[in-house]
Amino acid sequence: MEGNLIDRIENKELTDLLNKIKEDPAEENMIALLKCAAGSTFLVPVTGTEGNYSFHAISGRDSKRYIVVYSDSDSFEEGHKGKQQGGVLAGFEDLIDVVLEEKMDLDGFVINPGMQEVLFGKDMLSLIKDQMADPADETAKVGEPDHYPPKLKQKIDEYLASQDKVSAVWVRLLLANGTGIHKWLIVIETKLEGEELRYEADNLKNFLTPYLDGLDGMIVSSKEEFAQRVIKNVKPFGSKS
Repeated sequence: MEGNLIDRIENKELTDLLNKIKEDPAEENMIALLKCAAGSTFLVPVTGTEGNYSFHAISGRDSKRYIVVYSDSDSFEEGHKGKQQGGVLAGFEDLIDVVLEEKMDLDGFVINPGMQEVLFGKDMLSLIKDQMADPADETAKVGEPDHYPPKLKQKIDEYLASQDKVSAVWVRLLLANGTGIHKWLIVIETKLEGEELRYEADNLKNFLTPYLDGLDGMIVSSKEEFAQRVIKNVKPFGSKS
């Protein structure tokens, strides 16, 4: 991930829910926000260089420390008043892992501080993590979406044309068991394994994230048994010509 070179992201559904909760923090609105946030990608301001980032944290009225995140590029820019600020993209589960990492000494994260400002506390995040199903669980539901993000096909074709490590890409919509969380499952056909595979998957995820309609993405190899099941008899979304 690059701290200063990030594409713009939008997350209209999440932003609308944040505004709605500011006016009416009813339980049903909070539940809708949680479900949306759980499948969203956020912009996280950082300082430092890749592999040695420092996150920005603020103290709440309770003197607890919360990592700062933003729902989209507009909020990120408004939060920094036009000043140049590096940032990285992070999914909801990534943020949970950061907060729950003991050495970070954090009490949660706050979305759009100084604006809609919604807090997710550490205890709630720990509970959510416990309830999240393993995406490889056979009870996870994977299928064809009712629509694909408008620029996704173009970007996958660009990616395939630019390198020789991946020969085909499948895109499916995944619903994790019992969570209501949707994310894109992106399956790649490649000979890469181990660290090389993880590096390529991270690169592809960073490249595609701005074009996933605000949902998180998960990249897996077609060699995995779970992936083989969900792409069986399914035509690739993109492939080498």
